Amino acid sequence: MKNLVVVSLLLLSSVSYGECLLSVRVSDFKPQYYQDEKGRWRGVAVELTQALFKEANCRIKFVKTPWKRGLHLLEYGGIDVVLNMSFTKEREVFTHFIGPMLDETQVMTVKKNSDYIITSLDDIKNLPKRIGIQRGVFYGEAVMSKLKTDQLFYDRFEYGSNQTNILKLNKDRILGVLSNQYTTVYKIKEVFPKGVYKQHPFIFFKNNVYFGFSKKGVSEEVREKFVQALSRLQARGALEDISAKYR
Repeated sequence: MKNLVVVSLLLLSSVSYGECLLSVRVSDFKPQYYQDEKGRWRGVAVELTQALFKEANCRIKFVKTPWKRGLHLLEYGGIDVVLNMSFTKEREVFTHFIGPMLDETQVMTVKKNSDYIITSLDDIKNLPKRIGIQRGVFYGEAVMSKLKTDQLFYDRFEYGSNQTNILKLNKDRILGVLSNQYTTVYKIKEVFPKGVYKQHPFIFFKNNVYFGFSKKGVSEEVREKFVQALSRLQARGALEDISAKYR
């Protein structure tokens, strides 16, 4: 009888685990997410997600798609989770924000021999070249507001994918690339030629980013399960241990 109870509990656990399967947006964007030589997803965002899903007893289906496409799918229930989401009122309409997941500091990669003086956002209007940014990325209320209302400020930015912006920076077509600090540190250490690039000291934006769960695709019951799982991880310091490896 005792063995039967144990087997029943194991089966119940297996069924419960199998019922929870959520799709998670990823892309090739080190150090947040990337595939190793065996096709397995790695990176700081992936590790944080795996820890959360394991704690919540849920399986992951990674879906590779561009950022803007991922946000569209999240809004209409075509994907369940988008990572590294900054909170905005517009996104809150269709997103359960769970977190924080990571700290996000937006900084700029520039050539090491440059000496651009930036102490405020208004100083950007005096720069000799443009700064590369991506559409669909939230750079903070101050930056986003000035992009909409200040034409001279807007003219100092150029939109492109992360890969395109890096190529432009390498060819001196733009003077810098705006990205989160994890990406900046990684690229300066591991990707760019040694001694050629640096992080500009000016901080454009500092905030937390979250796990974004689709209100269309994720029920309140499942959302609450992940909220509780995150709380347990935070109490143990598990997420901080993971993110610290990438700083």
